[in-house]
Amino acid sequence: MSKKKRLRACVDIGGTKILAAILDEDGKIIARHKAPTETGSTTALIAQVQDSIELALKIASAKKSSLAGVALGVPGVVREGVILLTPNVPLGGLNLGDMLGRKLGVPVVVANDGSMGTLGEVALGAARNSRSCYGFFVGTGIGGGLVLDGQLVEGARGLSGEVGHLLAPMWNGADAHDIGDLILNRHLGLSALCSREAIEKYLRRAIIQEGRASALSQIVRDPTLERIRAGALKKAMRQGDELVADVLRRCSYLLGLAAASVSNIVDPDVIVFGGGVIQACGEWMLPDIRAVAHRTALSGNWPNVEIAQSTLGDDAILIGGWKMLSGRLKSG
Repeated sequence: MSKKKRLRACVDIGGTKILAAILDEDGKIIARHKAPTETGSTTALIAQVQDSIELALKIASAKKSSLAGVALGVPGVVREGVILLTPNVPLGGLNLGDMLGRKLGVPVVVANDGSMGTLGEVALGAARNSRSCYGFFVGTGIGGGLVLDGQLVEGARGLSGEVGHLLAPMWNGADAHDIGDLILNRHLGLSALCSREAIEKYLRRAIIQEGRASALSQIVRDPTLERIRAGALKKAMRQGDELVADVLRRCSYLLGLAAASVSNIVDPDVIVFGGGVIQACGEWMLPDIRAVAHRTALSGNWPNVEIAQSTLGDDAILIGGWKMLSGRLKSG
């Protein structure tokens, strides 16, 4: 590869934000560009992905001709480069890699964002030097990924790591109509109970409909509480907000059960928790997640398995994309 073709562009296409970065051959991020995700239409989002790469290149003072390839992390099911399902963004049914590859003239890899994030944590993050890792990413939804023996496991149908659909018991008082579609008796998917959107819906109902007191009423400058960001949850916790603390404890309990289940089935060296909610509130949530997992997992798994907080934060998917793309460039 020529010196000019040394840069990689990696894009994290999230349900609320799109984050593009330019990385060098060693995985060092030299420029970033972040913007709210354009979810109005497929055409608009694809254009935004391309624009975000170009803007990141501009910030890096680099030309498009310097790109060796592009990696895209998407919140959904991906098989052989085709995006089969994306609940939070309008990209379902597209071979986005081929589409962008033709426009940009470089190889483009596309993968589930949880898988990419887990690979990133193994490459340069909290699971560095481990052989096996399971990643939980608690953001707009909940994604996951699995690395075994140093290799990313995507599954026969691209569904490996979809921990957001793991069935979890509903807590007392939770209303299935408000927080998600009822799946089975008194159980919902983990994402419908513990994602930022689920936390947001539960808090909105508690504050507006039930009249419960919360610092969020002042922190979020919108009486409808339409969007409660993870940063607002962190501010409320620092102010000793009992309602937010109660909701996060309940989520931590369910995430701890999920971690125990993953440990029993996969037996990884490390379980990493990341994503916007953990990044903002991990100092309160991780101790409870660890305690529940340690109490409920098979005794042979503890204390050998480590439950760690992501050290890469928003960069986990970007680093995972760099790692995946580097492997693609070397092989072909």
